[in-house]
Amino acid sequence: MGCATRAGGDGRWRQGMQVGRIGGIRIVFNPFFLILLILLGIAGHLPRGLVLFGIVFLHELAHTLVASAYGVQFSTIELFPFGGVASSEEFHDPDPFAEAIIALAGPLTNGVLCILAMAVAPYEVVPAQWLEYFLRANCVIGLFNLMPAFPLDGGRVLRAYLALKLGYRRATERAAFIGRVLAVVLGAAGAAGVYYGFASISLPILAFFIYLSAGREQRMAGYVFVRYLTRKQQELEEAGVLPAEQLVAYGDVPVKDIVRYFVPKRYHVVLMINAAGDVEGVATEMEVVTSFFEQGIDTPLEAVVGSPPDFS
Repeated sequence: MGCATRAGGDGRWRQGMQVGRIGGIRIVFNPFFLILLILLGIAGHLPRGLVLFGIVFLHELAHTLVASAYGVQFSTIELFPFGGVASSEEFHDPDPFAEAIIALAGPLTNGVLCILAMAVAPYEVVPAQWLEYFLRANCVIGLFNLMPAFPLDGGRVLRAYLALKLGYRRATERAAFIGRVLAVVLGAAGAAGVYYGFASISLPILAFFIYLSAGREQRMAGYVFVRYLTRKQQELEEAGVLPAEQLVAYGDVPVKDIVRYFVPKRYHVVLMINAAGDVEGVATEMEVVTSFFEQGIDTPLEAVVGSPPDFS
């Protein structure tokens, strides 16, 4: 369903069963996945279950392959009953453009699989009922993941878009909130569907999974953002030149509130003004970030700024 970066993953993955490696990437079955396979076997639907999770695996593998092109190395693909997660044991700096492309790789793969299935349909190399199931499963997985419900792929694209306008931290909070709202709506619709007999219990369970995942991503956002700030200066060093973004704040505003407005691929200049609106000092992005780490997150802007520039 999505791709994520998180630290301390090794112990977490031991809870599942590793079934192999592909290109150094561990393939792990979540315990609930194993339970589902047993239930599918009892019900006589094991072959369909294996096809479904084969599709999910290719979806997640696409995330990892595209991510590697951007220097992001995923170490594990974990398969859940309702999808999968490609994860890394290390945090990576958020790059909105890269995040969007990596997120879209999964649904695009489902689209390609649909096209291939339709291309072989006239040759009847696969029984019609299996081909229909393969097409339907790819369409459902691909389109479902495009929902703007964080942390689904569509939600990650939404977060990447918002990050360019709101900054990474606020974008994550906004996307996670939208994800939780959509999860509640999906869960309510699924519960109604179960009650009236036109939906399975899997829909409200999936909504619950999305709700919890969105909350987890939101809780991790602060840590990832701090990691991002530690390398903010490198953006300018790598690009050579960046568009400037100007912020205005009073002197008693702590730097922790200022860095929340820092957006990727911009270099920020903070103007400190007084109650009359006069500029009393200027702080560069690097001065604010340095103060954030060395003097403390509650350091007021007035302790950071230098004299206002003289353009005369």
